[in-house]
Amino acid sequence: MSNITDEKYERFKTNLEAVNGKCERTTKAELGKKIADLFVAQGLKDTCVNETPFLKEAGVVDALKAAGVEVYTDHIRLHGETAKGGITEMAGGIAELGTMMQLSEAVNGRLVAIMSEDFFGVLPASTIVDSYNDMFDKLDAFGKDIPGYVGFITGPSRTADIECVGTVGVHGPLRATCIIVEDA
Repeated sequence: MSNITDEKYERFKTNLEAVNGKCERTTKAELGKKIADLFVAQGLKDTCVNETPFLKEAGVVDALKAAGVEVYTDHIRLHGETAKGGITEMAGGIAELGTMMQLSEAVNGRLVAIMSEDFFGVLPASTIVDSYNDMFDKLDAFGKDIPGYVGFITGPSRTADIECVGTVGVHGPLRATCIIVEDA
């Protein structure tokens, strides 16, 4: 695996796991199997998938179906409320924070990332930068062509009420997993 150094991967993973996220590493050829294995291990029976060309080429939907998982690739608004899983490709990552970045014009990818109980962000290794500032330099390069939605996801959703009682999953997933994919 050559597109991300072990040090950068470990830094990303450590920072994501520090906020109760999970991190996995695989190749594009093994991506479908990796996701299907995670779904089976967690007992997840259904999922919404924002099927990008990358996910399609990696055979993610086919692998999930072969594992007995019901997959929805359209009508995400309808199925997103009840499907336990959600999968979408992410546009970048920040190692110092263990953060995934999502860029989107379409609503399906955003819904998958916030409506599922178990969110799986698929992150190409070459898109991970060292720092928050590096990511903003990358975003700045878009100029006026920056997508209409930029979201940063660092672990499961959490919030605290006025009495500082922490709650997970109020504004998004209860569990978040980043699957870093070597691009080679």
